Amino acid sequence: MEEHHESSDKPALMTSPGRMRRGIVIVAVTLAIGFGIVFTLWDEMFANPPPVTRLQTGEPTPPPPAQAGVTQITMLAGAAVSGAPDFSPDDDATVPLGNKVVWNNADTVPHTATSGSGPEDAESGAAFDTELVNGGEESAEIDVGGEVGDVIPYYCIVHPYMTSQLTITEAEEGGGGAATGPTINIPSGASVQGNTSYEPAELTVKKGDTVTVTNADTAIHTVTSGQSGDEDSGSAFDSDLVEPSASAKIDTAAIDAGEYPYYCIVHPYMTGKLVVTE
Repeated sequence: MEEHHESSDKPALMTSPGRMRRGIVIVAVTLAIGFGIVFTLWDEMFANPPPVTRLQTGEPTPPPPAQAGVTQITMLAGAAVSGAPDFSPDDDATVPLGNKVVWNNADTVPHTATSGSGPEDAESGAAFDTELVNGGEESAEIDVGGEVGDVIPYYCIVHPYMTSQLTITEAEEGGGGAATGPTINIPSGASVQGNTSYEPAELTVKKGDTVTVTNADTAIHTVTSGQSGDEDSGSAFDSDLVEPSASAKIDTAAIDAGEYPYYCIVHPYMTGKLVVTE
């Protein structure tokens, strides 16, 4: 008696030789067309590369020290966000009669400083207008005009919620346009760790210069030589406590030439550097 065994192997699926040839021809034609397109457009592809977006890295360059006859105001980093600190000094900025004003943009987007209360103000831009100041750049020296006692509001045309004002004060000794002298400004929000502590972060002065420290923040601060925990902290200079909206003076006449790190004794994470030259 014959025994029949069914194979457990499944039959292999095979294609016909004709179908295989047609598949190979299709692949070869497709590759040939692609190669022809790349070869034809090779030079044009390299001559016109795709656009690339450059991301800004690092902190914006700190604004330069105040110059003779020039008052410095900073457009703060993050000012484009509604409700964030925008200008420093803000509503308490003072401009001696005859001084010009430079706005330093520490933000990453363009801003303006345009006189007036906002876009609906019929006199918008009548007194002054910086036009667009790109991130990391500064405006031209602006003559804001006005007389002693005038309070001039201004805003940013791009971000109208950015508003501030400046007050024209008596000319400093030496006549209109006299040097405002080197200034260390403590901006609004400096007490919040991670925010800008001092503007500029590094200031270079000549031995004998008097440095003005202005506090535009709502907290008390100091400019104290050294670092937190140093035994010699404050031995070179110390502004003592500077109240909000107040100022202090640092006389460098008795300070040797050199580099002096400093900090705030109330908020030790706030640091800066004063460089004294001969």
